[in-house]
Amino acid sequence: MPGLPPVNEKLDLALGLSLQSADDDVVVMRLDPGEIGIVGEGDEAYLHGGALASCIDSAAWYAAEGAAPSEPSEGRGDWLVTTLSFEGLRLARPEPHTVTARCVRAGRTRAVADVEIAPEADPDRLVTIGRVSLARAPSPPRA
Repeated sequence: MPGLPPVNEKLDLALGLSLQSADDDVVVMRLDPGEIGIVGEGDEAYLHGGALASCIDSAAWYAAEGAAPSEPSEGRGDWLVTTLSFEGLRLARPEPHTVTARCVRAGRTRAVADVEIAPEADPDRLVTIGRVSLARAPSPPRA
């Protein structure tokens, strides 16, 4: 995964999110749910919507960064999420999930990514979809 940093944000790590692969504008992450993102117990347990939304946020950032990397020396700062839409299609059980993000557009200042979350054991059974708009933060002035 050339050029992309490993997942090291405290929230992503607590949720159990890890980067699996990145190919230009498509990123695949794995969610191995941590206790912090699980609601309920036993057969009634499910993943909290906020945990899934955080996965959408992180995966979209990786997709945008893979498609149009930050380059402060060239005036291209980091990507910031400006809009995130979340559609919960069904309850997500506390089991490993695949989070796939595709960068639909990545320009100089804006990017849009679509994200899908599905159980690893049943990849055709989407539990959540999202669309994220990102804006390029200004780079610090050059000295």
